[in-house]
Amino acid sequence: MKDLPQPGVMREHFLTAVAAQMRQAKANDSYLILLRFDIDGFRKLNEQSGYLDADRVLKILFSRIKSQLLDNDLACWLGADEFALLLGINSKDEIASRVSGAYALLREPCDISTVGFQPRLSLGVALYPDDSLDGDGLVLAAESAQQHAKTRGGAQINYYSRKIHKQALHLSRLEKDLQGALTRKEFYLLYQPKVDSTTGIVKGFEALLRWQHPERGVISPLEFIPILEENRMILDVGEWIFSEVCLALGRWKKAGVDVVPISVNVSMHQFKQAGFVERLVDILKLHDIETKLIDIEITESCLMDDGQENIAILNQLKSMGMSISIDDFGTGYSSLSYLKRFPVDTLKIDRSFITNVHNRRESDNAGIVTAIMALSHSLHLEVVAEGVESAHELAFLYALGCRTIQGFLFSKPLKEDAVLELLETSFSMAETLVKVRQQLQARELIP
Repeated sequence: MKDLPQPGVMREHFLTAVAAQMRQAKANDSYLILLRFDIDGFRKLNEQSGYLDADRVLKILFSRIKSQLLDNDLACWLGADEFALLLGINSKDEIASRVSGAYALLREPCDISTVGFQPRLSLGVALYPDDSLDGDGLVLAAESAQQHAKTRGGAQINYYSRKIHKQALHLSRLEKDLQGALTRKEFYLLYQPKVDSTTGIVKGFEALLRWQHPERGVISPLEFIPILEENRMILDVGEWIFSEVCLALGRWKKAGVDVVPISVNVSMHQFKQAGFVERLVDILKLHDIETKLIDIEITESCLMDDGQENIAILNQLKSMGMSISIDDFGTGYSSLSYLKRFPVDTLKIDRSFITNVHNRRESDNAGIVTAIMALSHSLHLEVVAEGVESAHELAFLYALGCRTIQGFLFSKPLKEDAVLELLETSFSMAETLVKVRQQLQARELIP
């Protein structure tokens, strides 16, 4: 975008023009819509297709923006892949058509090199005078709406509301606090057992990241992990997790107990990072940990991008002795074809399908879980059911042949010293299993 003024200059002119348009709208008793958007996955486009193609996409989109301008409408490039568009309307009835029309045009495929690229856009919308009475405030309101669209998965339109603004401020503060959390040693790991539902023996653990905020206490992973991933902080945190897991395994071995494999979640950014496998091997060698003690958990979406490259990486990990699990299975592509192509050992059924799976009102969940079990058996894959919390859920899963259970029914995530205590008891949770069976027998759910 070298042929355009610098973003800072454009923004300054844009805000001046927005202020003038606001005065005009106030005098005419009319409205202004401010649209702010960016391209989801633009960094990936830049890395894979190169600067020239990425720049061409930006120019195409800016040209399309300008084609939407009527009378005193305004457009602005805010820098990188971010744009703003100010549209004047006489009635609120025009909002939906103007916004959806612009969004549809912007999402049309762009011809770059010899291929087509269809933009996925996160678009935020703010309205004058409803959402703000000044230019800066209107731009910030649209930005809040845009960020909320991104946190919901992107590729969508989101309208500003005070609730969204409050959430955006909360996320902004979390992002700022996360910047130094690793250095300040605010992260820690818990380990949740994976239990054989036939014997009660612990077959392994999943390492779970937690954040102890100095002022707000323990922050939910659902809140902070997406921020780590979006800002690539997950790369450093991910390496720290592997190191901590290896240190824990080393301490347990030094205590004289037999250890079982630990599952570690790997984000798409980690998996795609150049040298990921080499760094992982270096960490294992540094701490003298056998590769067979590490299970790599990745999501379906991580596998589907760059299929052949991913197969090569997974084969490399497998050849070293590590096992591969697909986390949250059922929430993504769930394709038989890719399961046959990828060297996967285990499917982890997402907890959203497990909750009340025995209940007739959750018949869709029961059907999905039944299908996953049949698929896994046909491909000779291990299955782990996540989020099992009741004896009824266990009975349903057991009847389908699911023998590995993870969830609060057997154990909450444990601290490192509690794991050691469990390993010292020959990794048995048989007492818990006996109690569960007694509950089921009392209700005549099992013989």
